Amino acid sequence: MKINTRSSALIILFFLAHLFPNFAQQKFSVNLNDRTDDLFKVTLMPEKLTGRDSIFQFASTAPGTYQTMDIGRYVRSLKAYDNNGTELSVKNISTNQWEIDNPSKIAKVVYTIADTWDNPVKENHLYAMCGTSLEDDHAVINGQAVFGYFHGHQHDPIEIKLDYPSDWSVGTALKKESNGIYTAANFDEVVDSPIMLGNLTKSSTNIENTTVDVYTYSKSGKINSDNIMLLLEDILSATSQFTQGLPVDKYTFLFHFENFSAGAWEHNYSSFYVFNDGELNDYMITELKSVAAHEFYHIITPLNIHSELISNFNYEKPTMSQHIWLYEGVTEWASDILQLRDYLITLGEFGKIIRAKLEANDHFDQSISLTELSLRSTEMQDQYPNIYMKGALVATLLDIRLLELSKGTKGLREIINQLYRDYGVHKAFSEKEFFDDFTNRTFPEIADFINRYIKGTEKLPVKDYFAKLGIGYEEFAGVDSSKTSLGIAIGIKENRFYVIKAENPDSDGAKSGDIIVKVNGEEVTLQNAQVKFGFMSKLKTGESFKLSVERNGEEKEIKIVMQPRRIKHQFNIIEDAPEEQLSLRSAWMKNL
Repeated sequence: MKINTRSSALIILFFLAHLFPNFAQQKFSVNLNDRTDDLFKVTLMPEKLTGRDSIFQFASTAPGTYQTMDIGRYVRSLKAYDNNGTELSVKNISTNQWEIDNPSKIAKVVYTIADTWDNPVKENHLYAMCGTSLEDDHAVINGQAVFGYFHGHQHDPIEIKLDYPSDWSVGTALKKESNGIYTAANFDEVVDSPIMLGNLTKSSTNIENTTVDVYTYSKSGKINSDNIMLLLEDILSATSQFTQGLPVDKYTFLFHFENFSAGAWEHNYSSFYVFNDGELNDYMITELKSVAAHEFYHIITPLNIHSELISNFNYEKPTMSQHIWLYEGVTEWASDILQLRDYLITLGEFGKIIRAKLEANDHFDQSISLTELSLRSTEMQDQYPNIYMKGALVATLLDIRLLELSKGTKGLREIINQLYRDYGVHKAFSEKEFFDDFTNRTFPEIADFINRYIKGTEKLPVKDYFAKLGIGYEEFAGVDSSKTSLGIAIGIKENRFYVIKAENPDSDGAKSGDIIVKVNGEEVTLQNAQVKFGFMSKLKTGESFKLSVERNGEEKEIKIVMQPRRIKHQFNIIEDAPEEQLSLRSAWMKNL
């Protein structure tokens, strides 16, 4: 039997509110009819504040973002009034906090907060999929970027009234009451439930008793929810087979297509995506399916497998978990392997995915362990993307090791499925004791694996482990002069392109950390990158172009000469491998 945990939580909270009179209700209203100045107009009618409730808080960060947000930077005005309409004294005491005099007299708080997409900041840029947008034909609300809370009232039930044009529709995982009000059990659920409004299309399906809704905003109108649902149905079914049933009764996909791509942000019962608008070509389809498979699997981790740091999230001064390798790395592994096991991709295609992750991993600092990267994720944003690469690679090897030790009867999938059933939404594992718990559920040898490759920084034994499956692997396999390479690796940090690693750095060449400002004299941004970088794929070995980079506060022009591509991370499926290896490969390629 599946229990709607959100509805159950709301019922319990409303029951407690009647049983205990001091249980407060926080009522928000948001005016989306006035959209001329990129400001959300918000009114809060708080209940039962006391003299101790003087601090109104905006989020420093949010679960699953692993970045500093400081939402208070976007607040443009904040006022408080008593029942007589008299304005109370308000003081901005820190980036994210406002102190209000005589809080027990507060009848309402009125504030404006800027759209994050159209109001850039100098540092700690917000990922677009975690921010907000307010335009003529749509609005995007991520809860932590619009709503705040009084200290001590993070866990109060919340009502949200949205005033918006009559021809708009709304997509969200929040529950809508008969009076049109959206309700949430607490502030955490508001943050966990993004809202997209505007000229949306909708499509729905049912996957083994789980209702799945897709809402889509496409500025051009070329993409609609029926298109997206056709792409997702196989992924949803494969995920259900992999997880042995979906642990949610309803799930909502929110897709936003406009003029740039930024990625996606997972939530317990929904996920929000930002992609370039246009035709659904093969590349976009592959990317969309891959990202959706990853985000959807988050219904397992961290929804049903998480430590106390996730279940008791501190929006003011968050403490990062050392287990982001689990939340993101294992999720990334699952999103790929479940497609292989449901015949959505071939073994050769899976090998190309692993190869791409190995190539990406090469460009990051190998002296940083996965646990350190997890704990320091907010301060190591240039290295953080490797949690999806190395994290997934480690999960791949861990799966192989578990299957080997169990003689093909139990892999990582089976352990994860047991973990989410033993823990679940409302039971957290111990941040400090999880590795011991995991080892006790598996084999003593797994402690050594964890110490070497998750806590430690030893080189990953890719060749040895894939050999157990009868799959050959070579880290270096020569040079292909018919194909070219930039000789540098480019990443994105704070909405700007930068050099992650330069393979042949010298005094005049690119250096790690360089911010890319221009390509051949023309400014490059996230919005025009596809056009500005597109010509590079057509360049031949020895041909060059110019990059203008920002280094130590100064702009410098450098010359990039195309290099012959080194052949790296080659996999070879050995058809006549020994029976023991073929048997383990067979177990590895299916859901046990």
